[in-house]
Amino acid sequence: MKGAIIMNKEDHTPRDSDKLKEIPKWSRRYAQNRKLTVLVLTAIITFIGGFVAFPISLGIAAIIRGDMLVTGICAVLFTAVLIVLIIFTFKFGDKNRGLLDQKIDQWIYGKEGTASLPTSRSTKKKWLDVVSGIAISICILGSMYLAMDGYLSFKYLQPVLAVCFVPFLVFQYFLQQPRLGPLLLLCPALYAIHAILIIAGVPIYFTGTFAVPLNMFLPLFGYTFLAYIIAHIYSRHALKKLKVIAHLEGGTANGD
Repeated sequence: MKGAIIMNKEDHTPRDSDKLKEIPKWSRRYAQNRKLTVLVLTAIITFIGGFVAFPISLGIAAIIRGDMLVTGICAVLFTAVLIVLIIFTFKFGDKNRGLLDQKIDQWIYGKEGTASLPTSRSTKKKWLDVVSGIAISICILGSMYLAMDGYLSFKYLQPVLAVCFVPFLVFQYFLQQPRLGPLLLLCPALYAIHAILIIAGVPIYFTGTFAVPLNMFLPLFGYTFLAYIIAHIYSRHALKKLKVIAHLEGGTANGD
């Protein structure tokens, strides 16, 4: 093999040079799809969201039934969750914003080093995050109330939310550029397909006591999880490409 390289040095060098030019491309793809940190954060947020949604769901149902005792208990639970969220925000928000991300990133990717990308648009226009967050919260609470009060069938809860969530997720994708790769658009795409299938008559929705929170959040988290896992797998492919190119430069094949 070494003999072949020496004999074809003139032909081989340009090919190696072309491969070396691919370093920025694969570095960008690796960084854009290195998203296990975000996946863990999403799981944490979803877990917290479940704690928030639970007392709200029970509280709305109790208000509709006129059960003031359960309404009061739900109000106390929601207040307790709110206090925990405020403490959490003070610990990991404002000046410490990003601290939790860094700790999780170091835990998951410590052996691979850091991967940086240019600042996203959201950090330059924070008001967009606030406005879009308020809008989606209104849609969630409104849909929850309509479903629990019987004005909106459980069957159509997810399709109605898709009208809100899909544009919101696509908007967030472009707002976070260039920090996200296109594979993450799988989440809104699959969520939209889910809604279309329900409207077409496919029974992929929940009924029963916890139908509202399950229809609202399980498909969203499930498709988010799937999109991020696929992105993570692609990041492994990109990292492998980078290691091969680094080997051409004289580094080790395993990147150590």
